[in-house]
Amino acid sequence: MEQRSEFVDLLLARRKDYDILWASRSMDPLSPHKLPMESKYSRNEMIQAVLNDEKIKLAIISLAAIRQIDVKKVIKEAYDIINEMASKENLLTVRFMVTSNVVNFRIFVSIYVNEKAIYKMKKEMQISQIQYVYAPSHRSYLDFVVLSYVLFSYDMALPNIASGMDFYHMYVIGELFRKSGSFYMRRSFSNDPLYKKIFNAYVMSLVKHSDRAIEFFIEGTRSRSLKSIIPKFGLLSTILESLLEGSVPDIYFIPISINYERPPEELLFTYELLGVPKPKESTVGLLQSLSILQKSYAYGSIVFNVNEPISACQFLSMEHRKEKVLSPYTKLPTSVVKNLAYCIIDSHKKNTILMPFNLIALLFNEKSQMHSDNPYTLDELVSDYLWCKRLLQVFNATKEVCRSFDINDQNTGNVKQEILNSLKSHEELLIIDTSNILRLKERHRITKLKNNIRVKGHTLLEKTMRIAVPVINVSIYLNPTLSFLIKPAIVTVAIGIEGNKLGNVFKRYVLLRKLLTTEFAMPLIEDESVIKSEWEETLNLLLRQNYISIQNNTYVQRKDTKVFSLLYNVILPFIDTIYITCLVLFEWDESKSTHITIQEVLIEAQKQIEKAFLEQRQWGQHPYSLSIDLINTTISNLVTQGILILDEKRKYLILVQLQNLSLKRPLGSYLNAILLPLLPPPMSAKL
Repeated sequence: MEQRSEFVDLLLARRKDYDILWASRSMDPLSPHKLPMESKYSRNEMIQAVLNDEKIKLAIISLAAIRQIDVKKVIKEAYDIINEMASKENLLTVRFMVTSNVVNFRIFVSIYVNEKAIYKMKKEMQISQIQYVYAPSHRSYLDFVVLSYVLFSYDMALPNIASGMDFYHMYVIGELFRKSGSFYMRRSFSNDPLYKKIFNAYVMSLVKHSDRAIEFFIEGTRSRSLKSIIPKFGLLSTILESLLEGSVPDIYFIPISINYERPPEELLFTYELLGVPKPKESTVGLLQSLSILQKSYAYGSIVFNVNEPISACQFLSMEHRKEKVLSPYTKLPTSVVKNLAYCIIDSHKKNTILMPFNLIALLFNEKSQMHSDNPYTLDELVSDYLWCKRLLQVFNATKEVCRSFDINDQNTGNVKQEILNSLKSHEELLIIDTSNILRLKERHRITKLKNNIRVKGHTLLEKTMRIAVPVINVSIYLNPTLSFLIKPAIVTVAIGIEGNKLGNVFKRYVLLRKLLTTEFAMPLIEDESVIKSEWEETLNLLLRQNYISIQNNTYVQRKDTKVFSLLYNVILPFIDTIYITCLVLFEWDESKSTHITIQEVLIEAQKQIEKAFLEQRQWGQHPYSLSIDLINTTISNLVTQGILILDEKRKYLILVQLQNLSLKRPLGSYLNAILLPLLPPPMSAKL
């Protein structure tokens, strides 16, 4: 784990100054896109440019003819669409929002930023004429607020922020966000050709005629699991089209990894993963959520990690440009967009900053499964914590300790304090009790859902919810470590507890890699030579570290049982969900329905996983297997690979292959976990 000394705490200075004076300071925000005055458009000029676009005019005429209505009515419709969509950035509003956010950020101890990367980026912006796109990871609703706050702190112009209509419909808040740089887009508009063309024209106009950058979430939605999710390609494709048309010389995508010690939505995420829908966004809901501001410093730190820029030009060949010139309506190949999208996602993963609690959650999960009758004492936790830091270093993890702790310091007293500081932010989930034992606390309250709220999956029993809520909460925090551990973990399962022949290990790796592609936001690799190279690289790393051994160049087996067990067990819940989902599909009684819907599969799979958990069957012993996001990504992956729509033979083959893995289960179980009782909160959350 490398030391990240370039990080500075932005909140440190804010706690010394007057917020209003700082927010109202004289400033000339740096605009990243250098444009001559005649090429820089105001909001009204941007709207007119879109309406005057030849493609838009043609679409309006065609739509009027199809509907058999006056063209003027369609022009009015087009104007309403672009007026609803377009941003109207206003510095006074930005100052007001920043002042408000300084107050909101008091729930955090620190906001760490790698300042060197910021200054390097600013320097490049001052001498280049390219357009910039900020592409942050998405782990909280606060992400875009944090990014805006960081940019404002360094006198940089706020970007054109791609925002969902949920915010647009929030009374007052929607307009405040618009004046802070947001432009609004509907969640889905593929069936509305006029809206789609207007949106594309507006984004391309922003690329060409706005001196401000663009900001969007490549993942499309928040990751409730705190790990990367597969990228969305729509907006990215539109931005790349503008480059292909020669609107700008290049576009630099800036991946940003935003890491939370404790995201404010952590418990909400847990319930959502179990199928309880999130509350609808509203101004009233936002004001109610401000009750968390009563908990100063309760949510630990945020680490804002700006990564190396990615040039879009490197993904476009001369052939792509020639095709566009010869045929203006030629679309960019999907493979180009996918390659760039996964490059951004990979940057997020590689630059994930692990917090101390991520390691604690990983260790607690392993201990609870392997030695549930022998929980951690604080001293044992300190020892394993140091071991875990060294292990993650092997897999190129970056760990930033946010409380003046030297990453290279092996002094157990300092490490103990780091652990205690981290647990303080998570005292509602894990605590060191009076006996110096690490204990899991209850987090679920028996709550009757409102009549108009329906769960998204199977209605789980209260007995299940009582255990699943805190355990999934812990699992969410260990998930960021999987950015670094997933491929080694797949290799360990492919090898198996008893070992296996080298050729079989590779075949199993290919199987598991394909089945877990969507869940871990990995590109699907069809070329066997490429996936073999990936497998060999991971296998050789495990060999160099003596975690595994190969006998006579043919037989692979585990060597370091502690490392092997950690990697092996951490991936089992994901494999179990795949198996049970495939089993549901294979055994589906077609008399239930002539057509199987994804929702029916989801409900039945979660129901069977709960049954397996309560009965402690071989498959489905870990509560995280109940996650509807995990079930949904499993179904999505099966659809993508053609498994869901093929005959029973293919589904049966996967079941047999998974059964042949002969997976060994941990000795312990969360089913009989002893949870510390839940204390009544000052204000209970409504589901």
